Amino acid sequence: RGAVARQAVDRALAVSHLEPVIHQSIDTLSKGYVRRTSFAQAILHDPPVLIMDEPTEGLDPNQKHVVREMIRRMGREKVILLSTHILEEVEAICSRAIIISNGRIVADGPPAELRRGRNGRPERTLEEVFRDLTRTEDVSATVQRGTSS
Repeated sequence: RGAVARQAVDRALAVSHLEPVIHQSIDTLSKGYVRRTSFAQAILHDPPVLIMDEPTEGLDPNQKHVVREMIRRMGREKVILLSTHILEEVEAICSRAIIISNGRIVADGPPAELRRGRNGRPERTLEEVFRDLTRTEDVSATVQRGTSS
């Protein structure tokens, strides 16, 4: 209430870089600004944990950069759980990645560590690691049959 509420709103606006559009109706904003507005709403009450689902999906490269920077900065102070199939996103933002397949954790560690080959150097992309760990026999057989015909 009062001054505390105003400070929380001001902080959320600043962190989300929404000052340029503060007086615009949300239906006039670009997808990037709508995402930032959602981010501002999520941090308004200063939660210790944020859960974000595909935070940069559909954004242009400039908006992706801004949103990723916001997440990186907030990640210094908070736990941020990011759910995404965009593995470029994981490499760009995350300090730790957990790959889940069929409800089970099949990999857990820093993205660079998950990419390491036998010689200790990152040899595979995170996408290759993901495919290797989550591919089912049915999918593999279908892909092999499809490429051999």
